[in-house]
Amino acid sequence: MTGATAEDRARFSEAEWESRVDLAAAYRIVDHYGMSDIANQEIGARVKDEPDCFLIHPYGLLFEEVRASDLVKVRLDGTVVDGPGIWTGAGAGDFAQRSGERWVSDGAVNLGRWIFGTRPDVHCFVHGHCEDVMAVSATGEGLRAVSQAAIYLGHIVAYLDYDFFEDDEYAELFKGAIRDKDVIVSHHHGYYTLGSQPSEAFFRAYYLRQACEVQVKAAAAAAGTGDRLRVIDPQRVAMIQDQMAASPHYHYDGSTEWAALLRKLERACPDYRS
Repeated sequence: MTGATAEDRARFSEAEWESRVDLAAAYRIVDHYGMSDIANQEIGARVKDEPDCFLIHPYGLLFEEVRASDLVKVRLDGTVVDGPGIWTGAGAGDFAQRSGERWVSDGAVNLGRWIFGTRPDVHCFVHGHCEDVMAVSATGEGLRAVSQAAIYLGHIVAYLDYDFFEDDEYAELFKGAIRDKDVIVSHHHGYYTLGSQPSEAFFRAYYLRQACEVQVKAAAAAAGTGDRLRVIDPQRVAMIQDQMAASPHYHYDGSTEWAALLRKLERACPDYRS
């Protein structure tokens, strides 16, 4: 895919172009930190001056390739605004030849419809398949308070059984799970993190992976030595969560780190802005 020409760029409002650049940055950052899954997973963002529209990446495009001009705009009713539509599975060979046409997947469209249609306060989501998150999701107790990251996230996590076929019943279960939670762990599948902006959705995804990595390693270490897993007391967890929320010295929305992450992209791959 080629980058945006001046003519292409003129098709977008300033607000939409800013949304596109921010989202393309999120794709590259997620990939940089080893959190992508070939061309699968999804990151979506609401268009800043069109709250009933969102952006997703073309199906088949690697996260490391995504640029602002590549993203596809979709309405909350599922209508694809500036691409050929939803890929219907016409065949692997045909798709390989036509993947540059900016088709989108039905799963990505569903996520945007459900998340942005249910939560007007959410403007970005990250859906990922990190192995350690999947490992923890397959345990009986899920995420446990064995790290700072787990404490930060514990009270905003909900769990959902995985289902490959996303019918109306599953859609209602998904929308119910996100009504008052910002992190959804899908058993045996992966996760969804929601945020008011790309920095917050990424921040939550990054620390969810960290929390699960620590838990997997701690459980293995405990099993190897015959020791017990040291889990922080729930009352202490609640106290620390209150301290985190009240802290004037740190922002738990990724805003502290985001500018530095963008500088990293400028050094490594500035084409994300094209």
